[in-house]
Amino acid sequence: MRNASLSRFIIGCIVACVCVLLWSPAFAQGTSQINTDRLQRYYEDWLRAKSESAKSYNEQLIANERARIQALVQKEIEGIVSPLEKDTIATSDTGEELTTSTVIDRQREIVDELNGRLNEDTVDLNLLKEEEKLYERGETGARSVPYMLTKSYPELLARKALLEESVDLFATTATAQQIRLDKLLSEQRAQTIGILLTVLWYVGVVFVVFWVEHFIRTQIILHLHSRRLRYALSKIFTLVVYVSLIVWLVQMVFVEHPGLTTVLAVIGAALVFMLQDIIKSFIAWFTYKDALTMGQRVHMGDYTGDVLDISMFFTKILIARSPDLQDPTKAGKIVRVPNSMLLSGMVVNYHSTSDFENVEIPIRLADPTQGAVAKAILMEVLEQEAAEYTEQAQSQMDRRMRGFYFSQVSPSHRVYLEWSSKGHLVCLLCFPAPIGLRRSVTTRVLEVALQRFLEEGIKIAEAE
Repeated sequence: MRNASLSRFIIGCIVACVCVLLWSPAFAQGTSQINTDRLQRYYEDWLRAKSESAKSYNEQLIANERARIQALVQKEIEGIVSPLEKDTIATSDTGEELTTSTVIDRQREIVDELNGRLNEDTVDLNLLKEEEKLYERGETGARSVPYMLTKSYPELLARKALLEESVDLFATTATAQQIRLDKLLSEQRAQTIGILLTVLWYVGVVFVVFWVEHFIRTQIILHLHSRRLRYALSKIFTLVVYVSLIVWLVQMVFVEHPGLTTVLAVIGAALVFMLQDIIKSFIAWFTYKDALTMGQRVHMGDYTGDVLDISMFFTKILIARSPDLQDPTKAGKIVRVPNSMLLSGMVVNYHSTSDFENVEIPIRLADPTQGAVAKAILMEVLEQEAAEYTEQAQSQMDRRMRGFYFSQVSPSHRVYLEWSSKGHLVCLLCFPAPIGLRRSVTTRVLEVALQRFLEEGIKIAEAE
Protein backbone atom coordinates (compact mmCIF):
# COMPACT_ATOMS: atom_id res chain seq x y z
CA MET A 1 0.00 0.00 0.00
CA ARG A 2 2.73 2.34 0.89
CA ASN A 3 4.49 1.68 -2.43
CA ALA A 4 1.25 2.28 -4.34
CA SER A 5 0.63 5.56 -2.50
CA LEU A 6 4.19 6.65 -3.16
CA SER A 7 3.83 5.82 -6.86
CA ARG A 8 0.60 7.81 -7.14
CA PHE A 9 2.24 10.75 -5.37
CA ILE A 10 5.19 10.75 -7.77
CA ILE A 11 2.91 10.49 -10.80
CA GLY A 12 0.79 13.38 -9.46
CA CYS A 13 3.88 15.56 -9.05
CA ILE A 14 5.00 14.82 -12.58
CA VAL A 15 1.58 15.67 -13.98
CA ALA A 16 1.49 18.92 -11.98
CA CYS A 17 4.91 19.92 -13.26
CA VAL A 18 3.89 19.22 -16.85
CA CYS A 19 0.74 21.32 -16.41
CA VAL A 20 2.70 24.22 -14.96
CA LEU A 21 5.20 23.96 -17.79
CA LEU A 22 2.48 23.96 -20.40
CA TRP A 23 0.82 27.04 -18.96
CA SER A 24 4.03 28.97 -18.23
CA PRO A 25 4.78 32.02 -20.44
CA ALA A 26 8.23 30.73 -21.33
CA PHE A 27 6.78 27.53 -22.76
CA ALA A 28 4.00 29.37 -24.54
CA GLN A 29 6.49 31.38 -26.65
CA GLY A 30 7.08 30.37 -30.23
CA THR A 31 4.87 30.28 -33.32
CA SER A 32 4.28 26.56 -32.81
CA GLN A 33 2.42 27.33 -29.58
CA ILE A 34 -0.08 29.71 -31.18
CA ASN A 35 -3.43 27.94 -31.62
CA THR A 36 -4.47 27.75 -35.29
CA ASP A 37 -7.56 25.53 -34.88
CA ARG A 38 -9.98 28.43 -35.41
CA LEU A 39 -8.10 29.57 -38.50
CA GLN A 40 -8.12 26.00 -39.79
CA ARG A 41 -11.93 25.81 -39.40
CA TYR A 42 -12.29 29.10 -41.27
CA TYR A 43 -10.23 27.71 -44.14
CA GLU A 44 -12.35 24.54 -44.16
CA ASP A 45 -15.53 26.65 -44.41
CA TRP A 46 -13.95 28.80 -47.10
CA LEU A 47 -13.02 25.76 -49.19
CA ARG A 48 -16.55 24.29 -48.83
CA ALA A 49 -18.31 27.59 -49.58
CA LYS A 50 -20.30 27.56 -52.82
CA SER A 51 -21.47 31.15 -53.12
CA GLU A 52 -19.44 34.31 -53.42
CA SER A 53 -21.08 35.82 -50.33
CA ALA A 54 -20.11 32.82 -48.23
CA LYS A 55 -16.54 32.98 -49.53
CA SER A 56 -16.34 36.71 -48.79
CA TYR A 57 -17.71 36.15 -45.28
CA ASN A 58 -15.11 33.42 -44.58
CA GLU A 59 -12.34 35.54 -46.09
CA GLN A 60 -13.23 38.31 -43.64
CA LEU A 61 -13.10 35.82 -40.76
CA ILE A 62 -9.72 34.58 -42.01
CA ALA A 63 -8.39 38.16 -42.20
CA ASN A 64 -9.59 38.90 -38.66
CA GLU A 65 -8.02 35.71 -37.35
CA ARG A 66 -4.74 36.47 -39.12
CA ALA A 67 -4.78 39.94 -37.52
CA ARG A 68 -5.20 38.26 -34.13
CA ILE A 69 -2.30 35.89 -34.91
CA GLN A 70 -0.24 38.85 -36.05
CA ALA A 71 -0.82 40.53 -32.68
CA LEU A 72 0.26 37.34 -30.90
CA VAL A 73 3.45 37.13 -32.97
CA GLN A 74 4.14 40.81 -32.27
CA LYS A 75 3.73 40.10 -28.58
CA GLU A 76 6.16 37.21 -28.92
CA ILE A 77 8.72 39.50 -30.58
CA GLU A 78 8.31 42.01 -27.78
CA GLY A 79 9.01 39.17 -25.37
CA ILE A 80 12.37 38.67 -27.08
CA VAL A 81 13.35 42.34 -27.39
CA SER A 82 11.88 43.86 -24.23
CA PRO A 83 13.83 41.89 -21.55
CA LEU A 84 17.24 43.01 -22.83
CA GLU A 85 16.07 46.60 -23.36
CA LYS A 86 14.50 46.71 -19.92
CA ASP A 87 17.69 45.28 -18.44
CA THR A 88 19.68 48.04 -20.13
CA ILE A 89 17.32 50.73 -18.83
CA ALA A 90 17.34 49.25 -15.32
CA THR A 91 21.13 49.14 -15.30
CA SER A 92 21.27 52.79 -16.35
CA ASP A 93 18.72 53.80 -13.71
CA THR A 94 20.62 52.12 -10.87
CA GLY A 95 23.69 54.21 -11.66
CA GLU A 96 25.75 51.26 -12.88
CA GLU A 97 28.26 52.27 -15.53
CA LEU A 98 26.90 51.13 -18.88
CA THR A 99 29.58 51.06 -21.54
CA THR A 100 29.03 51.12 -25.27
CA SER A 101 30.38 47.58 -25.54
CA THR A 102 27.73 46.32 -23.10
CA VAL A 103 24.91 47.93 -25.06
CA ILE A 104 26.30 46.51 -28.31
CA ASP A 105 26.55 43.02 -26.84
CA ARG A 106 22.93 43.13 -25.70
CA GLN A 107 21.81 44.51 -29.05
CA ARG A 108 23.72 41.76 -30.82
CA GLU A 109 21.92 39.17 -28.68
CA ILE A 110 18.58 40.63 -29.80
CA VAL A 111 19.58 40.52 -33.46
CA ASP A 112 20.90 36.96 -33.20
CA GLU A 113 17.71 35.77 -31.49
CA LEU A 114 15.49 37.43 -34.08
CA ASN A 115 17.54 36.10 -37.00
CA GLY A 116 17.51 32.63 -35.50
CA ARG A 117 13.72 32.61 -35.22
CA LEU A 118 13.42 34.12 -38.69
CA ASN A 119 15.59 31.38 -40.21
CA GLU A 120 13.60 28.64 -38.46
CA ASP A 121 10.24 30.00 -39.60
CA THR A 122 11.55 30.59 -43.13
CA VAL A 123 12.67 26.98 -43.40
CA ASP A 124 9.27 25.74 -42.12
CA LEU A 125 7.43 28.04 -44.50
CA ASN A 126 9.44 26.78 -47.46
CA LEU A 127 8.65 23.20 -46.51
CA LEU A 128 4.93 24.00 -46.34
CA LYS A 129 5.07 25.68 -49.74
CA GLU A 130 6.63 22.55 -51.24
CA GLU A 131 3.96 20.46 -49.54
CA GLU A 132 1.25 22.77 -50.91
CA LYS A 133 2.34 21.82 -54.41
CA LEU A 134 1.60 18.21 -53.57
CA TYR A 135 -1.94 19.15 -52.50
CA GLU A 136 -2.44 21.09 -55.70
CA ARG A 137 -1.31 18.07 -57.78
CA GLY A 138 -3.33 15.66 -55.66
CA GLU A 139 -0.27 13.67 -54.54
CA THR A 140 -1.15 13.48 -50.85
CA GLY A 141 -1.63 9.79 -50.38
CA ALA A 142 0.09 8.14 -47.46
CA ARG A 143 1.76 5.62 -49.77
CA SER A 144 3.13 8.17 -52.21
CA VAL A 145 4.21 10.79 -49.64
CA PRO A 146 4.84 9.29 -46.19
CA TYR A 147 6.56 12.43 -44.85
CA MET A 148 3.65 14.90 -44.97
CA LEU A 149 3.79 17.63 -42.28
CA THR A 150 0.06 18.29 -42.27
CA LYS A 151 -2.96 16.03 -42.32
CA SER A 152 -5.18 18.24 -44.45
CA TYR A 153 -5.12 21.16 -46.83
CA PRO A 154 -6.91 23.55 -44.39
CA GLU A 155 -4.33 22.70 -41.74
CA LEU A 156 -1.57 23.51 -44.21
CA LEU A 157 -3.18 26.86 -45.10
CA ALA A 158 -3.56 27.75 -41.41
CA ARG A 159 0.03 26.90 -40.52
CA LYS A 160 1.26 28.63 -43.66
CA ALA A 161 -0.65 31.81 -42.75
CA LEU A 162 0.84 31.70 -39.25
CA LEU A 163 4.38 31.34 -40.61
CA GLU A 164 3.85 34.10 -43.19
CA GLU A 165 2.80 36.53 -40.49
CA SER A 166 5.72 35.41 -38.33
CA VAL A 167 8.30 35.72 -41.13
CA ASP A 168 7.07 39.20 -42.12
CA LEU A 169 7.13 40.52 -38.55
CA PHE A 170 10.44 38.90 -37.61
CA ALA A 171 12.06 40.14 -40.84
CA THR A 172 10.84 43.70 -40.27
CA THR A 173 11.90 43.71 -36.62
CA ALA A 174 15.26 42.04 -37.34
CA THR A 175 15.99 44.66 -40.02
CA ALA A 176 15.18 47.51 -37.64
CA GLN A 177 17.27 45.99 -34.85
CA GLN A 178 20.15 45.36 -37.27
CA ILE A 179 20.04 49.02 -38.32
CA ARG A 180 20.22 49.99 -34.66
CA LEU A 181 23.17 47.61 -34.14
CA ASP A 182 24.99 49.06 -37.16
CA LYS A 183 24.43 52.55 -35.80
CA LEU A 184 25.83 51.53 -32.40
CA LEU A 185 28.86 49.97 -34.08
CA SER A 186 29.41 53.15 -36.11
CA GLU A 187 29.20 55.22 -32.95
CA GLN A 188 31.67 52.88 -31.26
CA ARG A 189 34.12 53.19 -34.16
CA ALA A 190 33.76 56.96 -34.11
CA GLN A 191 34.30 56.96 -30.37
CA THR A 192 37.39 54.76 -30.74
CA ILE A 193 38.83 57.04 -33.42
CA GLY A 194 38.06 60.05 -31.24
CA ILE A 195 39.86 58.46 -28.29
CA LEU A 196 42.85 57.63 -30.50
CA LEU A 197 43.03 61.18 -31.82
CA THR A 198 42.75 62.52 -28.28
CA VAL A 199 45.59 60.28 -27.11
CA LEU A 200 47.74 61.34 -30.06
CA TRP A 201 46.97 64.98 -29.27
CA TYR A 202 48.10 64.53 -25.68
CA VAL A 203 51.26 62.76 -26.85
CA GLY A 204 51.92 65.63 -29.25
CA VAL A 205 51.47 68.17 -26.46
CA VAL A 206 53.92 66.26 -24.27
CA PHE A 207 56.54 66.18 -27.05
CA VAL A 208 56.10 69.91 -27.73
CA VAL A 209 56.51 70.69 -24.02
CA PHE A 210 59.67 68.55 -23.90
CA TRP A 211 61.12 70.33 -26.93
CA VAL A 212 60.24 73.84 -25.70
CA GLU A 213 61.64 73.09 -22.23
CA HIS A 214 64.88 71.76 -23.71
CA PHE A 215 65.22 74.74 -26.05
CA ILE A 216 64.65 77.37 -23.33
CA ARG A 217 66.93 75.60 -20.86
CA THR A 218 69.85 75.06 -23.26
CA GLN A 219 69.60 78.19 -25.40
CA ILE A 220 68.58 80.81 -22.82
CA ILE A 221 69.02 79.75 -19.19
CA LEU A 222 72.38 77.98 -19.61
CA HIS A 223 73.82 81.12 -21.24
CA LEU A 224 73.38 83.30 -18.14
CA HIS A 225 76.65 84.64 -16.72
CA SER A 226 76.05 83.88 -13.02
CA ARG A 227 76.84 80.21 -12.42
CA ARG A 228 74.73 79.89 -9.27
CA LEU A 229 71.76 81.64 -10.87
CA ARG A 230 72.15 79.50 -14.00
CA TYR A 231 72.24 76.25 -12.01
CA ALA A 232 69.32 77.13 -9.71
CA LEU A 233 67.12 78.57 -12.48
CA SER A 234 67.63 75.55 -14.76
CA LYS A 235 66.57 73.13 -12.01
CA ILE A 236 63.57 75.19 -10.91
CA PHE A 237 62.41 75.79 -14.48
CA THR A 238 62.57 72.07 -15.35
CA LEU A 239 60.72 71.12 -12.15
CA VAL A 240 57.94 73.67 -12.69
CA VAL A 241 57.45 72.69 -16.34
CA TYR A 242 57.13 68.95 -15.73
CA VAL A 243 55.06 69.25 -12.55
CA SER A 244 52.66 71.56 -14.40
CA LEU A 245 52.53 69.11 -17.30
CA ILE A 246 51.69 66.19 -15.01
CA VAL A 247 48.98 68.16 -13.17
CA TRP A 248 47.45 69.25 -16.48
CA LEU A 249 47.47 65.70 -17.85
CA VAL A 250 45.83 64.33 -14.71
CA GLN A 251 43.13 66.98 -14.83
CA MET A 252 42.38 66.51 -18.52
CA VAL A 253 42.51 62.72 -18.63
CA PHE A 254 40.89 61.76 -15.35
CA VAL A 255 38.38 64.61 -15.06
CA GLU A 256 37.36 65.77 -18.53
CA HIS A 257 38.00 62.45 -20.31
CA PRO A 258 37.25 59.67 -17.82
CA GLY A 259 36.74 57.22 -20.67
CA LEU A 260 40.44 57.43 -21.49
CA THR A 261 41.43 56.13 -18.08
CA THR A 262 40.51 52.53 -18.80
CA VAL A 263 41.92 52.68 -22.32
CA LEU A 264 45.24 54.09 -21.17
CA ALA A 265 45.43 51.60 -18.30
CA VAL A 266 44.82 48.61 -20.56
CA ILE A 267 47.17 49.85 -23.28
CA GLY A 268 49.84 50.76 -20.76
CA ALA A 269 49.68 47.40 -18.99
CA ALA A 270 49.90 45.49 -22.26
CA LEU A 271 52.78 47.58 -23.58
CA VAL A 272 54.74 47.42 -20.33
CA PHE A 273 54.34 43.65 -20.20
CA MET A 274 55.10 42.81 -23.83
CA LEU A 275 57.38 45.65 -24.92
CA GLN A 276 59.24 46.52 -21.76
CA ASP A 277 62.70 46.20 -23.35
CA ILE A 278 61.68 48.31 -26.34
CA ILE A 279 60.06 50.90 -24.07
CA LYS A 280 63.19 51.08 -21.92
CA SER A 281 65.30 51.60 -25.03
CA PHE A 282 62.97 54.30 -26.33
CA ILE A 283 62.86 56.10 -22.96
CA ALA A 284 66.65 55.93 -22.76
CA TRP A 285 66.95 57.37 -26.28
CA PHE A 286 64.47 60.15 -25.52
CA THR A 287 66.13 60.95 -22.18
CA TYR A 288 69.79 60.70 -23.18
CA LYS A 289 69.68 61.50 -26.89
CA ASP A 290 71.31 64.87 -26.19
CA ALA A 291 74.08 63.26 -24.11
CA LEU A 292 75.52 61.43 -27.13
CA THR A 293 76.53 62.85 -30.50
CA MET A 294 77.82 61.28 -33.68
CA GLY A 295 81.57 60.75 -33.63
CA GLN A 296 81.95 60.96 -29.84
CA ARG A 297 84.03 58.33 -28.09
CA VAL A 298 82.10 56.48 -25.41
CA HIS A 299 82.38 53.41 -23.23
CA MET A 300 79.15 51.37 -23.15
CA GLY A 301 79.02 47.90 -21.71
CA ASP A 302 82.27 46.12 -22.56
CA TYR A 303 83.24 48.29 -25.52
CA THR A 304 84.95 51.62 -26.11
CA GLY A 305 84.49 53.26 -29.46
CA ASP A 306 83.12 56.08 -31.57
CA VAL A 307 79.37 56.63 -32.01
CA LEU A 308 78.29 55.97 -35.61
CA ASP A 309 74.50 56.03 -35.35
CA ILE A 310 71.87 56.75 -32.69
CA SER A 311 68.42 55.29 -33.31
CA MET A 312 65.39 55.03 -31.04
CA PHE A 313 66.32 51.53 -29.87
CA PHE A 314 70.03 50.94 -30.62
CA THR A 315 73.33 52.83 -30.72
CA LYS A 316 76.02 51.70 -33.18
CA ILE A 317 79.64 52.03 -32.03
CA LEU A 318 82.85 51.66 -34.02
CA ILE A 319 85.17 49.80 -31.64
CA ALA A 320 88.40 51.72 -31.00
CA ARG A 321 91.82 50.30 -30.24
CA SER A 322 91.91 51.17 -26.54
CA PRO A 323 93.96 49.73 -23.62
CA ASP A 324 90.89 47.97 -22.21
CA LEU A 325 90.20 46.09 -25.48
CA GLN A 326 90.86 42.42 -24.70
CA ASP A 327 90.46 41.12 -28.26
CA PRO A 328 92.42 43.32 -30.72
CA THR A 329 90.68 41.70 -33.69
CA LYS A 330 87.46 43.53 -32.72
CA ALA A 331 89.05 46.92 -33.33
CA GLY A 332 87.40 48.67 -36.26
CA LYS A 333 84.28 46.52 -36.04
CA ILE A 334 80.78 47.88 -35.49
CA VAL A 335 78.78 46.76 -32.45
CA ARG A 336 75.10 47.53 -31.84
CA VAL A 337 74.35 48.31 -28.18
CA PRO A 338 70.73 48.51 -26.87
CA ASN A 339 69.77 51.96 -25.61
CA SER A 340 68.38 50.35 -22.45
CA MET A 341 71.99 50.12 -21.27
CA LEU A 342 71.89 53.90 -20.84
CA LEU A 343 69.42 53.32 -18.01
CA SER A 344 70.76 50.14 -16.45
CA GLY A 345 74.51 50.31 -17.11
CA MET A 346 77.43 52.70 -16.78
CA VAL A 347 78.17 54.88 -19.79
CA VAL A 348 81.32 57.00 -20.06
CA ASN A 349 81.32 59.79 -22.64
CA TYR A 350 84.86 61.00 -23.21
CA HIS A 351 83.44 64.10 -24.89
CA SER A 352 81.12 65.07 -22.04
CA THR A 353 83.32 67.97 -20.91
CA SER A 354 85.38 68.56 -24.08
CA ASP A 355 86.57 66.86 -27.24
CA PHE A 356 90.14 66.67 -25.94
CA GLU A 357 92.11 64.31 -23.73
CA ASN A 358 95.19 65.05 -21.65
CA VAL A 359 98.45 63.62 -23.03
CA GLU A 360 101.61 63.09 -20.96
CA ILE A 361 105.01 62.36 -22.59
CA PRO A 362 108.12 61.83 -20.42
CA ILE A 363 111.55 62.78 -21.91
CA ARG A 364 114.66 61.79 -19.91
CA LEU A 365 117.71 64.08 -20.29
CA ALA A 366 121.24 62.69 -20.22
CA ASP A 367 122.65 65.92 -18.74
CA PRO A 368 120.62 67.42 -15.86
CA THR A 369 122.31 70.81 -16.36
CA GLN A 370 120.43 71.17 -19.65
CA GLY A 371 117.05 70.99 -17.89
CA ALA A 372 116.23 74.69 -18.03
CA VAL A 373 117.11 74.97 -21.73
CA ALA A 374 115.17 71.78 -22.55
CA LYS A 375 112.10 73.02 -20.64
CA ALA A 376 112.16 76.33 -22.51
CA ILE A 377 112.44 74.56 -25.86
CA LEU A 378 109.58 72.19 -25.02
CA MET A 379 107.34 75.07 -23.92
CA GLU A 380 108.01 76.81 -27.26
CA VAL A 381 107.11 73.60 -29.10
CA LEU A 382 103.87 73.23 -27.13
CA GLU A 383 103.00 76.87 -27.72
CA GLN A 384 103.46 76.25 -31.41
CA GLU A 385 101.71 72.86 -31.69
CA ALA A 386 99.18 72.64 -28.81
CA ALA A 387 98.18 76.19 -27.83
CA GLU A 388 95.08 76.12 -30.03
CA TYR A 389 93.95 72.85 -28.44
CA THR A 390 94.21 74.41 -24.97
CA GLU A 391 91.91 77.28 -25.90
CA GLN A 392 89.39 75.01 -27.61
CA ALA A 393 89.32 72.58 -24.69
CA GLN A 394 88.72 75.32 -22.13
CA SER A 395 85.98 76.92 -24.26
CA GLN A 396 84.19 73.61 -24.71
CA MET A 397 84.46 72.74 -21.04
CA ASP A 398 82.94 76.07 -20.01
CA ARG A 399 80.08 75.65 -22.46
CA ARG A 400 79.26 72.02 -21.76
CA MET A 401 79.37 72.31 -17.98
CA ARG A 402 77.02 75.29 -17.74
CA GLY A 403 74.27 73.06 -16.36
CA PHE A 404 76.38 71.91 -13.40
CA TYR A 405 77.03 73.64 -10.14
CA PHE A 406 80.75 74.12 -10.83
CA SER A 407 82.97 73.82 -13.88
CA GLN A 408 86.28 72.06 -14.19
CA VAL A 409 89.34 73.97 -15.41
CA SER A 410 90.82 72.41 -18.51
CA PRO A 411 94.52 71.51 -18.17
CA SER A 412 96.65 73.75 -20.36
CA HIS A 413 99.90 72.82 -22.12
CA ARG A 414 102.80 72.73 -19.65
CA VAL A 415 106.15 71.08 -18.86
CA TYR A 416 107.10 69.57 -15.48
CA LEU A 417 110.57 68.55 -14.27
CA GLU A 418 110.96 65.33 -12.25
CA TRP A 419 113.73 62.99 -11.09
CA SER A 420 113.54 59.39 -12.24
CA SER A 421 114.48 56.41 -10.14
CA LYS A 422 117.79 56.11 -12.09
CA GLY A 423 118.81 59.69 -11.32
CA HIS A 424 117.82 61.16 -14.68
CA LEU A 425 116.07 64.50 -15.05
CA VAL A 426 112.69 63.94 -16.72
CA CYS A 427 110.81 66.59 -18.66
CA LEU A 428 107.09 65.69 -18.57
CA LEU A 429 105.12 67.21 -21.44
CA CYS A 430 101.38 67.66 -20.69
CA PHE A 431 99.00 69.03 -23.30
CA PRO A 432 95.43 68.45 -24.58
CA ALA A 433 94.95 66.56 -27.86
CA PRO A 434 91.78 65.80 -29.81
CA ILE A 435 90.23 62.47 -28.89
CA GLY A 436 91.09 59.99 -31.61
CA LEU A 437 94.05 62.07 -32.85
CA ARG A 438 96.29 61.62 -29.82
CA ARG A 439 98.92 59.56 -31.62
CA SER A 440 99.24 61.87 -34.63
CA VAL A 441 99.48 65.00 -32.45
CA THR A 442 102.00 63.31 -30.14
CA THR A 443 104.12 62.29 -33.13
CA ARG A 444 104.17 65.82 -34.49
CA VAL A 445 105.12 67.32 -31.10
CA LEU A 446 107.95 64.81 -30.64
CA GLU A 447 109.29 65.36 -34.15
CA VAL A 448 109.55 69.13 -33.63
CA ALA A 449 111.00 68.71 -30.13
CA LEU A 450 113.68 66.24 -31.24
CA GLN A 451 114.65 68.52 -34.11
CA ARG A 452 115.12 71.46 -31.70
CA PHE A 453 117.07 69.25 -29.26
CA LEU A 454 119.38 68.24 -32.10
CA GLU A 455 119.95 71.87 -33.08
CA GLU A 456 120.70 72.89 -29.45
CA GLY A 457 122.84 69.82 -28.68
CA ILE A 458 120.60 68.48 -25.93
CA LYS A 459 121.11 64.78 -25.37
CA ILE A 460 118.37 62.33 -24.37
CA ALA A 461 119.13 59.51 -21.95
CA GLU A 462 118.76 55.88 -22.90
CA ALA A 463 115.71 53.96 -21.78
CA GLU A 464 115.82 52.75 -18.20
